[in-house]
Amino acid sequence: MNGTGLKLLFLLVALFGLSACETTEQRTQTSLALTPEHFKSTAILVEDDSGGTALISTKSGFQQKQGLLRMVYDDNFLRAIIDKKTGNVTYQVYQSIYYQASAWRFYRKANYETPDGPESIDAKFLRPPLAHNFDCPDHTSSVCTYNENVGFSVDRDLLDRIASTYEPEKSVMWRFSFIPRVGDEFYGGLLVAEIVGFLQTVDSYKKSAGT
Repeated sequence: MNGTGLKLLFLLVALFGLSACETTEQRTQTSLALTPEHFKSTAILVEDDSGGTALISTKSGFQQKQGLLRMVYDDNFLRAIIDKKTGNVTYQVYQSIYYQASAWRFYRKANYETPDGPESIDAKFLRPPLAHNFDCPDHTSSVCTYNENVGFSVDRDLLDRIASTYEPEKSVMWRFSFIPRVGDEFYGGLLVAEIVGFLQTVDSYKKSAGT
């Protein structure tokens, strides 16, 4: 293997490998530590006075970092966009998806669980998609690493119904998936505890702001 190949191999291992292997028990313990109080204390609030909105998200609630560079892949979180004049709130699920492929997949649909059965909705790009070419320099390879940041809107009523199922000491997930034009379906989910803490944060903000 030449010098360029060795450098490329090292970079790929650093980015995607050599991460600490978690056991099922460790993952369970981590999930149980992520309580509604944790997500409330780590919630991010960004106010835009010029636009008259406030953005609340759980982005800092939990991020799984991998490899020597401690990179974050396939991250997801909730966010609420609050109209400070009317008090109206738009709720969204945000998902960052990384994958290796020979072309864009373009995730355009989302499926998600509800108490009444699965539902489908159009997904949309929440940030411009990115192509990372560290594993195909000068486009000499047919495979690149792509990143799509997508999401879908969700009703407050559904979030309330999911939050009502929360039980302490149980790491229950709300499941959803994203469907691409071409390629593999992406499966994700959020802890019910995250939804509970998120909604409590939104309600506390609205009460304090008088909206």
